[in-house]
Amino acid sequence: MMKSSRARSIFSVIAIISFLISVYICWTLTAKTTDHSSLHTTLVITAVSSFNIAILSGWIGFGLMGGSLITVCASLFVLLLGFRMGCYGHNVLILTYFVTAWIGYLFTNSKNRLDQLYVLRSERVEEEINILANEVKEKNKGIKVFEEKLMRYSTLKNVAESLSAALSLDSISDLIVDKTRKILGKSGRILLFLVNPDAQELMLSSSSARNYPVIKTKKGDVFDNWALRNRKPLMIEDVAKDFRFPANSIDKAADVFRSLIEVPLVSENKVIGVLRMDSQQEFAYTQDDLRLLDIIANLGAVAIQNSVLYSRTQELAIRDGLTGLKVRRFFMESFHREVKRASRKREQLSFLILDIDHFKDYNDKYGHASGDLILKFIAKIINDQLEGPDVASRYGGEELALLLWKKSKKEARLKADKIRQLVKKRPLTLRKHEANVTVSIGVSTFPEDGATEEELIRAADLRLYRAKAAGRDRVCSD
Repeated sequence: MMKSSRARSIFSVIAIISFLISVYICWTLTAKTTDHSSLHTTLVITAVSSFNIAILSGWIGFGLMGGSLITVCASLFVLLLGFRMGCYGHNVLILTYFVTAWIGYLFTNSKNRLDQLYVLRSERVEEEINILANEVKEKNKGIKVFEEKLMRYSTLKNVAESLSAALSLDSISDLIVDKTRKILGKSGRILLFLVNPDAQELMLSSSSARNYPVIKTKKGDVFDNWALRNRKPLMIEDVAKDFRFPANSIDKAADVFRSLIEVPLVSENKVIGVLRMDSQQEFAYTQDDLRLLDIIANLGAVAIQNSVLYSRTQELAIRDGLTGLKVRRFFMESFHREVKRASRKREQLSFLILDIDHFKDYNDKYGHASGDLILKFIAKIINDQLEGPDVASRYGGEELALLLWKKSKKEARLKADKIRQLVKKRPLTLRKHEANVTVSIGVSTFPEDGATEEELIRAADLRLYRAKAAGRDRVCSD
């Protein structure tokens, strides 16, 4: 279009210049002489004919209005020229002006149609280019979204691997919270609540709550309990406009967060917790975020269940199935470790070995099942008396052992005597008969009775023998 405008300008200039030159030549020729020789006449005819150049250029350059004006002006000038010369023969050339004007008109019309067609096609091409550009833009957005999803699901694979490698419940809880933030990639608070199996209520297990008020309740709020009770995901785009919950709960929540996504953790058809993410911005989360959170929760539920099973397996490996006390192997490992620690820190450590008096007689009189009842009865009393890191074990058939951390001989003797008295005073019924069960206890203390666990065991064994020899139902520490 720029080239077309430039060409029209050039033809406009040519039209004006050629018109003026033709006027000048014709006027000059007719003014200098009245000779009507053939040469002179030929020159005049040629000059008059030259107006065709101006007319055609005018039509091309100026269009309909300009071309018509030049045609009329040229015709009038030739008529004036004939009147001046008194010769009207060359007026017939005026007809050529109209032929030239018609040619110019046809050319102009054709050119205008071509220009319009060019403009229309240009607009269509531009429209198609814009459509294609928008499609490319949308596809680029789609590619970007796809890449983000791919990255998220790739991270989910790493999450599954990390969770499967973790066995501690605390480390699994922290991993779930940490990976949730990384995968969703959004700011906000993340809370993981697990169900307390005894109280059957939520307890906060792990959280990530930067720039948020201190969490006042560790048992969850109305939203957490909704997800727990209904066993399905919860999404709130603007808590101030959600009328599913009591107004007072909404008002309290709106001061802390505005939008929320939350999913239950389900294992073996039981809800074992809820995973939640909330934000101080409205409409902070999408359905895709909720789906991802649900996937993380499912992976987390499996990992938590595996951790629980692992803990139970570990407990079975270190606990006696009958009494619930530690097995001898675990006890001896702890004993060895604690003697080293006490030696290094120059602390006291006491060892108690307990034997049930006349245990064989109970078995013979009431059966072996009664012996099991006696062992469980005494183990329960011992467990109730343990403090902090103290360890109790089923040491042998009817022998039980205790390791008392940081206890002097005097303190250990008092503890042993308390256990003895509790065993003696608490009633125990065996086959509808009340049994008077008693125990004898030997006590040894590190470092005065020995520097190794073997020496401490020998000292306690010797004192247990003395207690039995002295009549049973007593504690011997010397």
